[in-house]
Amino acid sequence: MSSCQRLADIIGGEVITAAPVCLVQRLRNIDATILGRRTRSPLALPFALSFENNRNGRTLNLGETVILQKEINPFLSALRKRGIIITAVHNHWLFDEPRLMYMHWENVGDPFVFARNSYEAAKEVGLL
Repeated sequence: MSSCQRLADIIGGEVITAAPVCLVQRLRNIDATILGRRTRSPLALPFALSFENNRNGRTLNLGETVILQKEINPFLSALRKRGIIITAVHNHWLFDEPRLMYMHWENVGDPFVFARNSYEAAKEVGLL
């Protein structure tokens, strides 16, 4: 089994691409509409992680998830408790219901630790 597949398995997701960067994703279960139309788009409902090795063997680890406003502070705190840097909270869409926000987080280090910490933080606060 590939490293990328093992990372996808940690979050209960799937490999979107394994090269040149490993990107794994699962969809959040949010009943959402954009412009009055129901959406299940991976652009709207992602919980996604990417992993990119550099020359010194340390991995750049990035995360993004759709998040409801009431979930922002608990998830932000759960990630920070695990030493993960939160880099952005913003919207993507207009005329969405409920209001869909997006959070990004990052670190450099072991990709398996990052995946486990990201997943555990999400589970802890009820995102997944």
